[in-house]
Amino acid sequence: MLNELYDAARSLEAAGISPPDWHKEYVPVRAPKLAFFVYIDQQGEITAIERVGDKADVADLRTWESKGDLRQSFPYFNIPPLLWIEFDPEQNEDDKSIKKALKANKLTREQLVQLLEKTRNDEPTKKWQENFRNKIGKCLDKGRVLKSVLGEAPQMYQSIIELIDRLENTSAEDLYNKLFKTLKDKMLTQPKAAGKYFDGLFSWSEEGPGNDVTLFLELVDGASRFEYPVKNKSVRDWINDRLLSQVENRGASSPTLDIFGNHSVGWELTFDDVRMKNTLGIVKLRAMASAAVCQYRYGKADAESCRVGQESRRKMKGALEWLTDPSHKGKTWDTVARAADNKEILLSYPSMLPPEPPDIAIMFGGALESDTDNTGRFENCAQNVTGSLRGLMAKNPNLDIRVFVLRKMDTARTRVSNHRRYSAQHLIDSAKNWQMGCRNLPRILIKQFVHGGGRPEWREAQTPFPMEVVWMLNTFWSRGMKGTTKGKGQPQWSPIAVKDIAAEDGISLLLEEGVFLQPILHHALYGATRNGVGLVLALGQAHAQDQVFTTDKNYARQAVILPSLLGILLFKINITKEDYMKSPPYLIGRLLSLADQLHYHYCQHVRKNSIPPQLMGNALMPTALEEPVKALALYSNRILPYQAWAKTVSGDPVGLARYFLSELGKTCSEVSLSKISERCTDADKAQMLIGYLARTEKTDSETKQKGE
Repeated sequence: MLNELYDAARSLEAAGISPPDWHKEYVPVRAPKLAFFVYIDQQGEITAIERVGDKADVADLRTWESKGDLRQSFPYFNIPPLLWIEFDPEQNEDDKSIKKALKANKLTREQLVQLLEKTRNDEPTKKWQENFRNKIGKCLDKGRVLKSVLGEAPQMYQSIIELIDRLENTSAEDLYNKLFKTLKDKMLTQPKAAGKYFDGLFSWSEEGPGNDVTLFLELVDGASRFEYPVKNKSVRDWINDRLLSQVENRGASSPTLDIFGNHSVGWELTFDDVRMKNTLGIVKLRAMASAAVCQYRYGKADAESCRVGQESRRKMKGALEWLTDPSHKGKTWDTVARAADNKEILLSYPSMLPPEPPDIAIMFGGALESDTDNTGRFENCAQNVTGSLRGLMAKNPNLDIRVFVLRKMDTARTRVSNHRRYSAQHLIDSAKNWQMGCRNLPRILIKQFVHGGGRPEWREAQTPFPMEVVWMLNTFWSRGMKGTTKGKGQPQWSPIAVKDIAAEDGISLLLEEGVFLQPILHHALYGATRNGVGLVLALGQAHAQDQVFTTDKNYARQAVILPSLLGILLFKINITKEDYMKSPPYLIGRLLSLADQLHYHYCQHVRKNSIPPQLMGNALMPTALEEPVKALALYSNRILPYQAWAKTVSGDPVGLARYFLSELGKTCSEVSLSKISERCTDADKAQMLIGYLARTEKTDSETKQKGE
């Protein structure tokens, strides 16, 4: 990972971008579950407390934190709720009434007084335990140590020194009492707002209270009396500079160089952790691991075999923090959690970085949407990226794009996968070819509810993002699971998450070609025809009956991107619709789809709408996908009663019945002229599935008339 990060650092340096160098112990505050601003007056008393409503208000704040059993930090730290009480709304009527009022935001002052009285008298009620008091006492002590480190502060940064001075004589017990009084008074005077503060005062968890409440200490007169309050960015930057100035040998020269050609001073020290505000959390950088036994042939291991000095470390840490900054989400990085792994992110950036990087990462589709109405998303992203890259290429014709995935293996290890460089023109061409592959389909429409309900609509197949392809290939559609399909006569199908393909494979499907692509391509084709066949059968059964296949809304989008996935995979093995629409597998799929429609039409008029769990063609599809000759033999016997009915029927159903009969005859004639393989390849299966979903003008016009 070090090579990739140093490469990124060089790109930032060339662009004139200087990521801030943060002291390793001056860290971002973790995203709080429940947080309060606590305002301190000149006497060290708490005069106000306000709940943090928007986490964005504290997203950039940092605290000085030292590791250890108690994890001391200042000026922001976590505490447990003040009281651990017995609260049983299931058994106790008073507790039930309080919980109901709290949920409805209608808690009364009398109920609060009643609850506080109960906690005063109940033996089980507990305050902070000794280990909590020790931890919070250490955090307050940390502030006093910070004052000695900071030294004399300029007037504009005096607020942090003033905060420490005001808390000089405050112990953990004092802080507890002041918080309790302030929270109690706040809730009693504003009972309608009590719900915002209730969890800061009370905990009734069976496991006991945890450090779930974050305190942000601030001066009550910080904005009026001082140039900058404690939480101001200028104060944060000054604190960081003072902490960095204490680092020994910072910027010192060294007679030896590290592996990147910089001074090697500090190579023997542990790398600083990188705290990222995404799914990876804390990332530990390291040079080499002693587990790689090949190092020992040279008599060196670990850092000795791969020296990385402090200067190089600072650049790499800054590059990773800059690339993964929350403001760059969708630009230089994005999550791929839903596609492959909960502990992965994708990074992508141009070798020549502009101050505002283009939205390259989002084109891979890491942050997937659950909504089915995403028409044109990939097309729009590709168009925006193409425009941005062409602008950069005008200044640098040799512009290339770096793409890689970071995967958190465990707490201590983070691995790089699929680190590749592609020319910007190759990325543009690949996006264009991807869209062409998605159009490698006959006319396919999927009936779905959109915009949260209402009347269903027939929707065209949509272009998937590469990470959506990974998501689809990692979903197996299984028949017979509990209630995922609503609708008369439809079987039940459920999506099951599997691990067949990795995020880097999705990148390769978009960007690789030739021998590098072939193994991944054939594995993807196998996965699509194995895992997706259940979804195709569900859609075909529903469409033959003019119904909607409904499933978990988080998986509904797969219905409109599965056909495109099959089209892309065939396109990449040079099988285009102009050829495969004449092939036996495709025609067999069409034949079975027409058989479904004729069978359903027959059941409507002869069996008085008594529809079997599976229509004829739907039931034969699994056999046809493996042994097409056997499936055709079964078809020739089972179709006879429906053919006989279609030939003799009169009245209203005659038009559509004769149409299906005619189409079946044409398709059978085309199939009979072709040589049918005994077994289907994965490419054959993909063509057959597409044929089964393909629609004709006649069936759509009839469906439209029926809907009207």
